[in-house]
Amino acid sequence: MSYVLALCLALCWGTAFLATKNFVEVLPPYWGTFFRVLAGLLFFIVLYVIQRKNLKCPIKQLWRPWTIGLLLILLPFAAISWGQRFVAPTIGGIFNGTVPIWSFIAGAILLKGEDRFTWRRAIGVTIGMLGLLVIMRPMIAAAQLDASPLALYGCIAFLIMAWSYSLGNVLTKKIMVDSNAMTMEANTFHQYLFAAVVLLIVCFFVEPVPPASAFTPKVVLSIISAGVFSSAVAFLLMVALIKRWGATRMASVTYFTPVVAMASDMIAFGRMPSGAEIGGLCLIFVSLILIQKKVEPEAK
Repeated sequence: MSYVLALCLALCWGTAFLATKNFVEVLPPYWGTFFRVLAGLLFFIVLYVIQRKNLKCPIKQLWRPWTIGLLLILLPFAAISWGQRFVAPTIGGIFNGTVPIWSFIAGAILLKGEDRFTWRRAIGVTIGMLGLLVIMRPMIAAAQLDASPLALYGCIAFLIMAWSYSLGNVLTKKIMVDSNAMTMEANTFHQYLFAAVVLLIVCFFVEPVPPASAFTPKVVLSIISAGVFSSAVAFLLMVALIKRWGATRMASVTYFTPVVAMASDMIAFGRMPSGAEIGGLCLIFVSLILIQKKVEPEAK
């Protein structure tokens, strides 16, 4: 059963980039992000009302879910929507696969004593950075030749996505897991509510309201796919896997996210990955193996 959950989680995460590509081709990026978050929020409202969960949060503690909502929902979802306009879903999936690398770096710095650099892990981080450079090199070269730099901008947006996810993962442990100020359900609800309200305000100020004609069946289904399955349902699957496997083993699902994104790109658009993308992905896989391999405790 655990492997079925892991497969479903990989499919949810990996198809998010194709779904986002579908709706940002029609909707302004921040409006698209808002509707994705709104879909997830409505899903959790219905689920928690049916389950009669306690969603109350002390006012003095709201900064906790708001901070995590900013880092795990608002910023990365907006970065995905903005960047996915300029690159293929494969690129988004590969950059998402680097989140454990950035999470390790952030954790080693912020969570003193819980993780640490070793020579092996330092080599792993270096190989991961080389993998990103291999993927981005054709786009950097194109920008230097005065060709369109938009693909490079898309990669930068995905870097912001990965940094935001990694910092959010680390701070979740630091300011949420170790706190019993609210239930997990209340935490999740207030994360989504905060992200939805902020995005709605931003959208009204920076982008025109999309017409009703923009919401074709394809766009609506893509929003539901990204907002409900790739976000809300994926969160529930992730929690279930953490309970069964633990956080470290659950993180191995990240290995398959780029592969699913690449496969969905090939099926939907007939796009074959470039040599740079395959080469960079292989280097990132090597990096993840070196970083996530268990480190023996230091002798006292």
